[in-house]
Amino acid sequence: MPSSLHRRRLLLLVVAAAALRGAPLADAGADTCKAWLVQSIPTDMPHLSRIPGVLSTGDVLQWLSGNATKSLDILAQYWQFLPQPNNPKSGDYGFSESDMRRFGADEGRRVYKALENAADRKIKIRIVQHSGFAPDFDQESADLAAGRPNVENATVLFEDWWGSGVVHAKVWISDKKDVYIGSANNDWKSLTQVKELGIYFAGCPQIAKTVEVYFQNLWTLSTLNSTFYTKQAWDTQWQVSRKVPCWSHFLQPKERCRFASPSAGHMQRSTT
Repeated sequence: MPSSLHRRRLLLLVVAAAALRGAPLADAGADTCKAWLVQSIPTDMPHLSRIPGVLSTGDVLQWLSGNATKSLDILAQYWQFLPQPNNPKSGDYGFSESDMRRFGADEGRRVYKALENAADRKIKIRIVQHSGFAPDFDQESADLAAGRPNVENATVLFEDWWGSGVVHAKVWISDKKDVYIGSANNDWKSLTQVKELGIYFAGCPQIAKTVEVYFQNLWTLSTLNSTFYTKQAWDTQWQVSRKVPCWSHFLQPKERCRFASPSAGHMQRSTT
């Protein structure tokens, strides 16, 4: 069986390939579109260093926040950029502040500070996330939005639509032209304690537009009442009944509805 890291790399390549297929580099912003590999490597591993030319995850996330002039869209599973060594419910509990510094937790603080600065500059920030995990792993995004009308949070609960699942994508889109797609969570440990891999696209509006479709679909999903837009479908392969959105291909074509656009006030029945 492939390792977890190998599976993660394969998934990343598939997502990136899908983005590139939707927006070929030749059309992605001419010679202004550039891409770099992005990596996180745990501290205290002196024999495992980044290859020259490969960027740091923490640096890229700070650039996306710091360079944003209009908008920043973020897909996240949970938040813990700020270490919590004094919280008994946190995995950080019991470590000292000096331990946190040695582990590289300050990198998470810097990324979160860059986000706060972007919010204070009145950058329009939209966040789509899961509801978080214990102890309070959606608190940082809530704090970011508190008192800032330019910051919006949306929570998508996949179990309401498919019976299970979480928002697992990690995507940042800055000014509709710069994009991070990768495996790193919004967690300081994903910056300095876990091997992570991603791709950073700079000056690539067409690629950003393609990825934005995925973000916008989840944003729209968060505004819909799943009670009205889910059905039970029979999975012929696994011989089980599944809860699915009413536009799912598990349903017969005549039973499907169209996915709602952001401006749509209702669903339309599919004719295809």
